[in-house]
Amino acid sequence: MNGYLRLDALRFQGPAKRAEVVFRPGVNVICGASETGKSFLAEAIDFMVGGSELKEIPEREGYSSIELGMSCTDGTAWSFERATTGGDFILRRGEGSEKLRQSHAHERTDNLSGFLLEKIGLLGRRILKSSGKGTTNSLSFRNLARLVIVQEGEIQQKGSPFWGGQFTLKTAELATIKLLLTGIDDSAVVSTASDEPDNSSQIALLDELIADLVSDIADMGEERPELEDRLRLLDASAALYRDSVASAQRDLDEQLARRRELVARRHEIDERLDEIVEVDARFRLLGEHYAVDLERLKAIQESGTLFAFVQRVACPLCGAAPDAQHVDDDCDGNVAVIVEAATAEIAKIDKLQTELASTILDLAEERERLAQIWEGVEQAFQGVDGQIRQTIGPEVEGARSLFTDVVEARAVVRGSLDLYDRLAKLERRRSEIDGADAGPVEQSRVAVGLTDAVAHQFSMKLEQILRAWNFPGECRVYFDKDVSDFVIDGKPRGSRGQGLRAITHAAVSIALLEFCQEHELPHPGFLVLDSPLLAYFKPEGDEDSALQGTDLKERFYAYLKAHHGSESQIIIVENQHPPDRELDGLSVTVFTRNPAEGRYGLL
Repeated sequence: MNGYLRLDALRFQGPAKRAEVVFRPGVNVICGASETGKSFLAEAIDFMVGGSELKEIPEREGYSSIELGMSCTDGTAWSFERATTGGDFILRRGEGSEKLRQSHAHERTDNLSGFLLEKIGLLGRRILKSSGKGTTNSLSFRNLARLVIVQEGEIQQKGSPFWGGQFTLKTAELATIKLLLTGIDDSAVVSTASDEPDNSSQIALLDELIADLVSDIADMGEERPELEDRLRLLDASAALYRDSVASAQRDLDEQLARRRELVARRHEIDERLDEIVEVDARFRLLGEHYAVDLERLKAIQESGTLFAFVQRVACPLCGAAPDAQHVDDDCDGNVAVIVEAATAEIAKIDKLQTELASTILDLAEERERLAQIWEGVEQAFQGVDGQIRQTIGPEVEGARSLFTDVVEARAVVRGSLDLYDRLAKLERRRSEIDGADAGPVEQSRVAVGLTDAVAHQFSMKLEQILRAWNFPGECRVYFDKDVSDFVIDGKPRGSRGQGLRAITHAAVSIALLEFCQEHELPHPGFLVLDSPLLAYFKPEGDEDSALQGTDLKERFYAYLKAHHGSESQIIIVENQHPPDRELDGLSVTVFTRNPAEGRYGLL
């Protein structure tokens, strides 16, 4: 009987930090709030059985190494320690320790892969690498790891649970499944490789690229003729909308030019009105000066005129006594001359005042006229501006938006047509390489995958599990060799919603474990399943939503408890808690994301 492995504990260690999760034989459930490290736990387990890199998360800060405690059904126990940054392992057994290399080496146990393979009876086995050339690879524990540690992204994938979608690895991955289900490896295969140039890697790469393009085209859901018709319509629409944009833009440009003219005219009037206000103020100040001068001159005129008719007294100008005055002689203060000059100046200022009043009146009339013109210009401006903002502007934006939508849609169609062009180019290239490789002698190929008998037996096992879980439908299952996946009740497993893909992927993984144990075949003996009940947490489509009204979740946990005890181990990572009535018999660890209640998270 082969030995089966068990995970006992996962410990994160640092200078000032330590975190541990303990696992039990049978069914373990890690559940709780999002963003608490549940999926990171599954990734860390994979890292500790040979994964190349551990994802960087903020919570990892402060931890320098990880230790994975394991045991085997033969009674032995050990632990692996590894730096969080990767590298080789330290194996600890009892008081002793030794180094285990990360890289696999055939039939050697000084590496992690060989050490674990020896424990489960698969050391030294070989698996087919190329069916055409009959070449083989040494089986590594990494070939098994993806079958027993199923991450959240993998469990819901549309592809087969047996291979990851890489054409270059498909042969080896299917050979690994055949080895587990039959116990027979490919050591007996004889290589048929020749000295001719090896184009298999190029063909494999081209097949992978072609498959990706075919998948993208299938997801797109449109044939090339339909896309070409759409492109012609979109080209015509783009030309029409381009003309609409140009016409609307011309109207907008005309109105913008008109608005600029009105703004300039309004500014010109504003400047002239400001000038009038300033000149008017200066003229009124000048008028005040004229008034003051007139008052002064009139005072001189009046006083000089009265001088001749008053009593003779001392001269007010020179102070001469009446007897000494010479009224008929010129002197520095001749009153008659001064009065005459004042009178002339008064006449001059009167004329200037008249002219100034006329000018001020003209300015007032001009200001009133300009104010009326300004009102007209302002009304015209508001009309043009309102038309731009409310009518022409939105029309231009609408036309541009429609044109942009059409251009973007056309770019999408062109991108879709480009997929067809690239596919045709890759297929031509593959045909050229195939033609170069074709020889006059037909070479035999090594059969890949499962025989009909084994595929049927395994399908019956999967059918039994699905019925026990009360999976919707009659649960008639058969294995489709062309896609290396299962058809359930006439519908391909990969074409269902992501929730049903997750639960059926989990069923395949559990069926593989149970099939191997029932037939005493090698298997690691444990399973880590991340989000198998995704349909209950994130349903996708009507099929997933329909599961929420069934008892599949209860039956799922009840089945696992009934069929997996001390000889096997299943670790379920889920957001939702198991049903209360199924808690008995489960080892449950809850991450609460609440510092005041229970365990916050993994780290």
